[in-house]
Amino acid sequence: MATEAYKSQSAMAPTPIPGLAVSIAAATAAPVAPRLPDYEEVPLKSLKLRAGMFLQAQRMEKNSPTYEAQFLGAVEGKCLFVVPVGTFSIKTGMKANEHFIVRGFTGTHDFQFQAKVIQAFDFTFREPAYAYAVLSFPQAVQARKVRNSIRIKTSLPATATPRSGATPLQVTIVDLSVDGALLRSDDEVGAVGDLVNIAFSLAGDDDGTGAMSYVEALARICHCQIGKEDAVLSGVLFENIGDRDRLRVREFVVEAVE
Repeated sequence: MATEAYKSQSAMAPTPIPGLAVSIAAATAAPVAPRLPDYEEVPLKSLKLRAGMFLQAQRMEKNSPTYEAQFLGAVEGKCLFVVPVGTFSIKTGMKANEHFIVRGFTGTHDFQFQAKVIQAFDFTFREPAYAYAVLSFPQAVQARKVRNSIRIKTSLPATATPRSGATPLQVTIVDLSVDGALLRSDDEVGAVGDLVNIAFSLAGDDDGTGAMSYVEALARICHCQIGKEDAVLSGVLFENIGDRDRLRVREFVVEAVE
């Protein structure tokens, strides 16, 4: 009888719905950081690099420091011209026959390629001092589009100064992307549509010492709301940010995602 009762109860049990357990698990799982798209090979010309665009160069050796440089121009299929930025980059940077990984950000695409230094010119003894290097033209460039939706959670102290001339406010950047940020503050930064100057620091390695990188941007307030503990949350969009600072923000975001 016990066996029959067990069979009867089993027959009355609900039939499992295919995929339900997976759906429940997916719904209750911890949020996963957005994944960047894979790199694809593209011709350098398609990236439409602009003269003055900031690049980062690093020797192929492990733990080599990162150097900053500016893109000067290119001779299609033959060579690239770059200018090292800062005394550290000039004095300890590119030498003929060395191989580098060059990285950059166009505003929409994150890219990298390998190049050999054909020749380096150092005229720092002149007034004004200048230097530049000639690199081999890359056969292929690895690039990927960095979507605007990729934002990282963070907690960076910053200052927000309204363009109206009001006193700078101490704020915290609670999420960040190459296009904007979400600010948390005790008081209102401004009204929707107002312009504010944002200044903050990012951990960096611009000079090989791990020093902080200072970033400034002119931003427009897109939305405001009251968050937890009556904190004010202000979403801002970067309207004017230098290529070098945008590259620093891009590096910070990409490293956090990866």
